[in-house]
Amino acid sequence: MGGVSGSAVKVVIINTQFVETDARSFKSVVQSLTGKDSTIPPAAQPQPAVGVSVSYNSAPVLTRGMSFRDFERMMNELN
Repeated sequence: MGGVSGSAVKVVIINTQFVETDARSFKSVVQSLTGKDSTIPPAAQPQPAVGVSVSYNSAPVLTRGMSFRDFERMMNELN
């Protein structure tokens, strides 16, 4: 038989807490649940639409925040 005879059994009780939040408050909620200090920075300016833009006579343009699939597609167009 596996196990140590005579050792105490440790019982852990977990109190599950369900929380709903939005993306802006997520970090603050996690920090409050884990006991860390939390602050919410001021809202950032909205970023313009991002992706790959291709005009008829030009090469693809790398833009901020593009997905890996868009990046791969752009690289294939350059080859």
